[in-house]
Amino acid sequence: MSYPLVRYVLLAAVRDKLIVSLLILLVLGCSLAIFVGSSAVIEKDRFALVFAAGGLRLTSVLGLVLFVVFFVRRSFDGKDVEFLLSRPISRVAFLYSYALAFSLLALVLSLAIGLCLYIIGPHLFGYGHILWIFSIIAENVIMVNTALFFSLYMSSATSAAMSTFAFYVLARMMGQLLGIVDSNLVIDTGPMAMAVQLVSVLTPRLDLLGQTSWLIYGVGEGVSLGFVLVQGFFFCALVTLAGLLDLLKRQF
Repeated sequence: MSYPLVRYVLLAAVRDKLIVSLLILLVLGCSLAIFVGSSAVIEKDRFALVFAAGGLRLTSVLGLVLFVVFFVRRSFDGKDVEFLLSRPISRVAFLYSYALAFSLLALVLSLAIGLCLYIIGPHLFGYGHILWIFSIIAENVIMVNTALFFSLYMSSATSAAMSTFAFYVLARMMGQLLGIVDSNLVIDTGPMAMAVQLVSVLTPRLDLLGQTSWLIYGVGEGVSLGFVLVQGFFFCALVTLAGLLDLLKRQF
């Protein structure tokens, strides 16, 4: 791990106004949620909390993925990567330093979202909020590492961003797809069912993370903090290893 390289990436995020822009979006999102919640007939605070949670979740994923993809591709196009690798930094240290820096950005933004939800409804804060915040941290860390992999593998920033968003949509819909396969309404799905089940093994279950029902009704059965942390750790390890294998084979 090269901590100067981690600092370089974090300074680049500050220089690109990423932190300021996302914080402004968080403030605007909270303000909009409170405004919309005030129009509800009953349970205004709960309505605002759920509205803010869904909107800020998508905003964080969108902002982080776009920053990671365009920062990495700009580094390749500007020959910054070749210059850094010409220094006494190995490719392994380069990749994991980038992954750590992006994960730290995801952590900070997720905690900021948790703080926004606490400000909106401090009297509703409980274990469900804590689990929701940890699951959003895991989701954002997974997405920035996935964006790092696609931006390393693909030479086009647009293609990398679209592939990352397609992966996010697939991970969010995996529960519905598995439900269709396992339902009795489908008589014979054939190879498509086998393909969905195979993909589900390699795809994180983001549909189980960040459930807004936790914010209102608390945590039910099926998802725990251990599941959130283990899923995030193993998939991040898998996708960073895939990115490392691609980087090691790349000729500069």
